[in-house]
Amino acid sequence: MKEIKNAFVNSLKNYNCFACSPDNKFGLQMKFFDDGENIISIWTPKLHFDGWDGVIHGGIQATLIDEIGEWYVFTKIGRSAVTLNLDIRYKKPLNSGKGNITLKAKLSGLNKNVATINISVYNGNNELCTTGTGKFHVFSEEESKEKFNFPGIEKFR
Repeated sequence: MKEIKNAFVNSLKNYNCFACSPDNKFGLQMKFFDDGENIISIWTPKLHFDGWDGVIHGGIQATLIDEIGEWYVFTKIGRSAVTLNLDIRYKKPLNSGKGNITLKAKLSGLNKNVATINISVYNGNNELCTTGTGKFHVFSEEESKEKFNFPGIEKFR
C-alpha cells in the first residue's frame, strides 16, 4: 500500500478543503493510500465529529465517503469531478473512540463521463459500518486543468 501525495497542498492558492487539507485545523485531514485496486483512507476520528456521544455524525460519514470517491477519480482516472449523487447505507453505529476508521473506494463502472464508485467504511475492529455508492461527473483532462486547477495525476505519485 502506497501513500498518495496531496498534490493540492502546493498547487492551489487558498487550499483549505474541509475533508483533505492537512492544514484545516477544524477539518477531517484525510490521507489516502493506493493498494493497486482500491483507494484507502485511514482516518483518526476526533470527538468533535460525533453526533451522539461516541458515534460519528452521519453527515461527517457522508463527507468521508464523498471525499474518498473524489480521490479515486483524481488518482485512478486522472481527472477532476463533481458529485452527482451519493447513496449511503448506515448499517451500524460508527464509533469514534475505538481506533482508526478505514475507508475503501473501488470503481464499479465508468460510463462516458460518469464514474460509479463503491465505498465501504469500517470501524476500529474492522467491522463494516457504512456503505456508499457515489456517482461522479468526470470532466475532461482539459476542463479539469482549466476550470478546476487540477494539477495532473502524476503530481499525486
